[in-house]
Amino acid sequence: MKRRFYAGFLVTLGAGLTAFLVGCVSAPAPKTSAEPWVPPERARQSDANWAAARAQSNDFFRPLTLGDLTDIALRNNPASRKAWNDARAAAAQVEQARGYFLPTITGTASGARLGLAAEPDSFDYDYLQYGPGLQLDYLLLNFGGGRGAAVEQALQTVYAANFTFNQSIQNVLLSVETAYYGLVSAQALVEAAVASVKDAKLTLDTAQERNNAGVGTILDVLQAQAGYDQARYQLAGAKGQLTIAKGQLAQSLGLPADTQVEVQSPANDIPGGLSRQDMRRLIDEALDRRPDISALRANLAAKKAAITVAGSANWPSIYLNGALNRDFYDVYSGDFQDNDWSYNAGLNLKWTLFDGLRTVNAKRAAAAQADAARDQLAQAELAASAVVWNSYAAYETALEKNVFSLAYLNSASASYNLALDSYSNGLNSMLDVISAESRLAQARQQNITARQDAFTALANLAYAVGRLERGGVGRGPDLFLNSAIKDQP
Repeated sequence: MKRRFYAGFLVTLGAGLTAFLVGCVSAPAPKTSAEPWVPPERARQSDANWAAARAQSNDFFRPLTLGDLTDIALRNNPASRKAWNDARAAAAQVEQARGYFLPTITGTASGARLGLAAEPDSFDYDYLQYGPGLQLDYLLLNFGGGRGAAVEQALQTVYAANFTFNQSIQNVLLSVETAYYGLVSAQALVEAAVASVKDAKLTLDTAQERNNAGVGTILDVLQAQAGYDQARYQLAGAKGQLTIAKGQLAQSLGLPADTQVEVQSPANDIPGGLSRQDMRRLIDEALDRRPDISALRANLAAKKAAITVAGSANWPSIYLNGALNRDFYDVYSGDFQDNDWSYNAGLNLKWTLFDGLRTVNAKRAAAAQADAARDQLAQAELAASAVVWNSYAAYETALEKNVFSLAYLNSASASYNLALDSYSNGLNSMLDVISAESRLAQARQQNITARQDAFTALANLAYAVGRLERGGVGRGPDLFLNSAIKDQP
């Protein structure tokens, strides 16, 4: 009876303890599809990364140039740091692969109680054998070249990781430059919107003066007031875009979006364009320099080495084996056994004659993966050539639009001044003034946008060629070295 009681008690206690432990680690799902999940306290993780980002001092005491911004971004941006750590991990894999060229030495320790009872009794013994030892295994040669191919595969893998790291730097630089020119353009658009508000206010004041003098109409005043209100509406929108542009620049620098960063506007002019006969050389240069293309080439080389690694198991390998042991004996009965040393060394030939076709299929899979990597490289090379061509066309278009936008700005400004003077003298209607005023505001915006597009298109072209450098692309001709530069249209 007592045994049954104790057995039941233990079973109940075990079940309760199990339920308690399971309940401690349970992860309940949301109760209904219409209510948000309330996370338990243990699900609320502290974020050390964000705390570190908030803790760093970002007090910039002067407006920053594009070169300053790229330096800050390369130090702070997590994308480049991640790629750097990936490259370090790949480098460690190379050293791991080099271990194929070094022996494996293993320390051992053993202990055994040995006994024998036989007839006659003189053959009985009972003793304890124990002691440390060393074992050596060394792959001297694989006739399929697997050892060297494994190192080559790891080496090409680290090359690919390093090229990917370089590509991440290019990505960060392009992100910073795009955000920088976007912020500069947003600042200029605010200034242009302020100028348009002043123009609209001048038009409104002129209409009111003519109405007060009895030579104008209240309709002119209302039309001018509508233009003034529209200009202030555009100014509010430009200020909002400026705030967004500041956050985008801070993000590209690897800083919180509310970090206050003041920038210097580019002092250089927009450089000229490339002559069309250089396009073939420029595309070839891009395919030679672009880190992402180089990474794919290294990846293809690693896949080719993997074919040899996979097939090497079909070939024999020669190993050097050895062992050294120190044996101690505690004799309980029988003849006395002295402590001793034992050792052995020799060569061992291993050749897997049949493994269920695993090696054959592994080699086929590696060959197919190499073919896929080759096709991926070919596809990327064609895409890169198209990106260079499209970037070139976009830059040429941006240069022309910048020239025409400047001409449009000059003509629109002259047209507005003439229309306002003519209205003041009673020669034009208010609609003519408002139309000229609208064209002037549009011309200001187009000129600013065209200048931004030209700088951004140049950065995209340098990125497409793989020549985006720290400090920006404002010097244009330096990016393309021996390329022939033609005059700006």
